[in-house]
Amino acid sequence: MTQDNNRHIIGRCPICGNGSVIEASGAFFCDGGRMPDGRKCGFRIFRKIHGVELDAALVSQLITEGSTNEMPMVNHSGQTFMARFVIVGGRVDVRVRAHVLHGRCPVCGGRVLRTSKGYACEYSLGRKAQCTFHVTGLIHSRFISESEMESFLEGEQQVLDGFTSLDGKVFSSLLVVKDDGIVGLDSKVTICPTCGGNILAGPIAYNCSNFKNPEVNCNFSLWRNIAGHHVSAEEMRQICEEGRTREPLELFQNNGAVYFQRLGLTPDRKKVIKI
Repeated sequence: MTQDNNRHIIGRCPICGNGSVIEASGAFFCDGGRMPDGRKCGFRIFRKIHGVELDAALVSQLITEGSTNEMPMVNHSGQTFMARFVIVGGRVDVRVRAHVLHGRCPVCGGRVLRTSKGYACEYSLGRKAQCTFHVTGLIHSRFISESEMESFLEGEQQVLDGFTSLDGKVFSSLLVVKDDGIVGLDSKVTICPTCGGNILAGPIAYNCSNFKNPEVNCNFSLWRNIAGHHVSAEEMRQICEEGRTREPLELFQNNGAVYFQRLGLTPDRKKVIKI
């Protein structure tokens, strides 16, 4: 900060680039620089924003670096939150500390934040939302944990247990992104290699949707636990679509001994065996 003819100059204006930001009693403002189109620069920083008294040091950091360090602020309801001041679009704004998950929004690639209602893309929040991706934290009476959400964001389609239907039945399903960007449930894992029906994830097994269809009566199924190995949805897809798992699986004998084998279809494609 310098002093020029009793004016406290904080630094060069970050908006017009040719004026100086000076300190006054109620605010810090550009001393009259001109914008490229000839208009007078109206850049201004009020002394008190969200309960924070801005001094010359904070303003100097803001106009030099474009952002301050994170600090406690107060909203209109008197609640304290952590945020930093930034310069966006020619004015001072705040960037609130957010809980960011690992993985990216499957719709637009933005960051996914944990919110009071569940999880949402950063670009789906606010009045100028540009994305529709969000996940309610409680789906069919089951809480979606942060680790489960992160696995989903990283591309893993994990079978989740413990959902409850409206008639009280417990079921298993997978998280899927619908066309509107909202996450819902779908128990379909892949196509049945025997009859072409849908392979559905159940609490204890993967079953063909035509199991109770009298016209087809397909018995294809696979326990989700094979010799101590939890068969994932991806492994089930590999078995049905490629004929076997791509890699040998770690399996266990009753005496605790470890061995490795693939799971694959029988020649008639009606059962799954160790191969």
